Amino acid sequence: MRFTKASLTNANLIKKSFKLLIKKGFKLLSLTIATILALAILAVSKSVYSTYISEGMSFYKLGYYDKAIENFSSALNLNPNDPLPYRMIGLSYYRKSNYDEALRYLTISLALEGENTITLSIIGNIYYSQKKYNNAALVYERLFNKENNSFLAFRLVKSFIKVGKYKEAVEYGEKALSSNISWDTIDKKTFIATLREAYIKYASYLEKNGKKEEAKAYIEKAKKLN
Repeated sequence: MRFTKASLTNANLIKKSFKLLIKKGFKLLSLTIATILALAILAVSKSVYSTYISEGMSFYKLGYYDKAIENFSSALNLNPNDPLPYRMIGLSYYRKSNYDEALRYLTISLALEGENTITLSIIGNIYYSQKKYNNAALVYERLFNKENNSFLAFRLVKSFIKVGKYKEAVEYGEKALSSNISWDTIDKKTFIATLREAYIKYASYLEKNGKKEEAKAYIEKAKKLN
């Protein structure tokens, strides 16, 4: 059987096309395998991550804070962009009274998740425990209009008193007392005693600055509190 030049050319084209298809097939197969492997690794990673979080939470609730920190740190190695492990490590250090480390992790958590009242409250409590009352006041003031919380109001007024900002202590104390605040975390009598302290100290400040009539008015306010 004789082959013409045209038929030989067509045969060569078919052969080349077939080879090209095989190469593309292998490439597609390789990509498919790589995708399957990547998805499998991701699924395993998520499963391991969830296990670390779950175990970390269990240890935290049991009061085993070092174990909790260990698990949450392992979770961070798998997903460093999730604010939850940072927050929980921060809370664990807070429970251990390691306030510097607690602040470090809670600040990162706050940067990742945005405004979070629980995280902010803990940060305020840490500053208060460290006697950094100016910082505590800044945090508590930021939370004041968001949280109808007697403990927060009490700490805010106390922080202002501690740094000599008696006018602010009086203003926020009066706001809290006139609001529909819940007195389940701080006894109302305790709060009133703190506001009375703010009145007296503010009156003393005013008197020292020659404002005797204003000072008398705040002494009267202190007397009328009950």
